[in-house]
Amino acid sequence: MLKRIAEAFILNRLHIVASAPMVMWCWSEFLKMRFRGVDYLIITLAVACICQWNRLTDVEEDELNCPADLKDAQAKSRAIKVFCYSGGIIAVMIALFTEFTWPTAGLVAFGVAVGYFYNSPLLPSKPHLRLKNIFIIKNLSSGAGWSAGLLVFPMLRAQTQPDERFLTAFFYMFAMVMTYEIMWDMRDAAGDAKAGIRTLPVVLGINSARVYTVILQLVCLVLIISGLANARLTPVWSLYLLPSIMLLTLIIFFPRLIRYNRSLSHVMVMALSCFACLGGFVAARFG
Repeated sequence: MLKRIAEAFILNRLHIVASAPMVMWCWSEFLKMRFRGVDYLIITLAVACICQWNRLTDVEEDELNCPADLKDAQAKSRAIKVFCYSGGIIAVMIALFTEFTWPTAGLVAFGVAVGYFYNSPLLPSKPHLRLKNIFIIKNLSSGAGWSAGLLVFPMLRAQTQPDERFLTAFFYMFAMVMTYEIMWDMRDAAGDAKAGIRTLPVVLGINSARVYTVILQLVCLVLIISGLANARLTPVWSLYLLPSIMLLTLIIFFPRLIRYNRSLSHVMVMALSCFACLGGFVAARFG
């Protein structure tokens, strides 16, 4: 029974959805910003819609990468579409009508565009012209989308100003999201190549993609270490060294595990949620 519940949880990407509010809360504690409660609802609903929409649109690559997931999504196609359209509209309306500002409206428009066109054609006449299909843009759009949604959006809504700690958090998260994206691209290289998706592993090869992920994680380490050394960050920020050390260990010493063990990606997302809970608690008590 528990196994079936866990499988359904992962199949419907609820572990990814759950990670969004946890990471938001963790950042709020480290940045000492009180994000508004309604913004957790908005972001969680937006992430849920994007995750479900992706299940319907990744047809060609998922036929090879995860056929069981694709079959389940197609069986629930109508329900998923109703949820995505209604949930997306609700999230946008709450974001705009609870406290309207032009910067927030612009950010909402950016989020909607990235979330929709990441897996949907930019032009109806060119079905393969998606953000996901464009070399490098795929990773940059993911990094920008997650960082803007979980950091910039709640910061604007809290009516606070970005400082050095906020910029450190933004660039750290941007690099971290891109690292995860490239690692998943390594896992999905076979299906992406078949579908014509120009990811880093498909275009440059697995080893070159690994080099880029190592560089990104070294950037993360430099951001935290330099911040600690210059006293821009409090000692509790040293916790953020742990994810980078873990990822570097996987990338350098266990590349086959990343590429061939699909369940690893789910475990890593759940581990990220656990880290966010632990980090937020420690920052609230000692930060």
